[in-house]
Amino acid sequence: MTRDDDTARKAFAERQRELLRFYDVPARSRYVGIESPPMRVHLLEAGAGEPLVLIHGGDGEAALWAPLMAELAGDFHLHALDRPGCGLSDPFDYRRTDLRRHAGDYVTSVLDALGLESATLVACSMGGYFALVAALDHPARVRRLALVGMPVGMSNSAPLPLRVIGGVPGLSRRFMRTRGTVKAQRAQYRQMFGMDPDAIPEPYLASRVAGVSIPATQDTWAVLLRRVAGLRGIRPGMYLGEELGGIAAPTLVLWGERDMAPIEAGRRETARIAGARFAAMTGVGHHPFLEAPAETARLIRELVAAAPRDRGATGDRRGLAAVG
Repeated sequence: MTRDDDTARKAFAERQRELLRFYDVPARSRYVGIESPPMRVHLLEAGAGEPLVLIHGGDGEAALWAPLMAELAGDFHLHALDRPGCGLSDPFDYRRTDLRRHAGDYVTSVLDALGLESATLVACSMGGYFALVAALDHPARVRRLALVGMPVGMSNSAPLPLRVIGGVPGLSRRFMRTRGTVKAQRAQYRQMFGMDPDAIPEPYLASRVAGVSIPATQDTWAVLLRRVAGLRGIRPGMYLGEELGGIAAPTLVLWGERDMAPIEAGRRETARIAGARFAAMTGVGHHPFLEAPAETARLIRELVAAAPRDRGATGDRRGLAAVG
């Protein structure tokens, strides 16, 4: 790790603490060592009860879940992860990695490190890809699946800005080097995520700026952007749509009307998963956990209540109503 990385990570850690205080989340920042890939993973831990593992999207970090953690910490034992190469987790080189195998190995290795045979996964965007792969390739480890915001892999369409950034050689790296200002973050939330930046609290934006200013994070997401999207949309190797019928875990999908792919695409793909519940969220973009945390938390509680713990590993969905 370079000196610049170390300095940037310290600055981010302070912004993370401020964000958790803003949302009054009594989370503990800690590390676990995992086997595959061999690395240290940083996570935020809060609450008590049944375990929920939260996997962030994009170039983000565990602290992005603070609004939702504030709603759920009274009901669940929350483990919000920094994905490899993001936040305070160890750097990781994605250039030659088998992404699917890596995603499944990462999730199961974290569960092992936490001493969990299985858990409910809550994920958004790129984190959704990790969660979908785990549910498909390691079904006994995924008790339930809550996808809150369009997950990578569930649609083969992508907005024009993402296609250009991923498809034009060299652009993803130049793009990431310009993300470390409040102005750039506001523009990205408006143009790519379909959100009103004026509705985003200042400590949240400050945390985002600090997170994307970490050089290792910039490198990680610059590589992943190229591997996820091209000029024609989501790259074929990332699309899991034809396999979604193989998901056994009780599943909830939240999709905003201003998300990165149309609501009808989300509804159509969700219908491939037997018994899955699809919730179309009016006036919401790519981040329901930030824009509508109370409603997101309510729907997650309903998922858990409808599919009790002893049914999670068997795929018994008799209590989970399909809607939409």
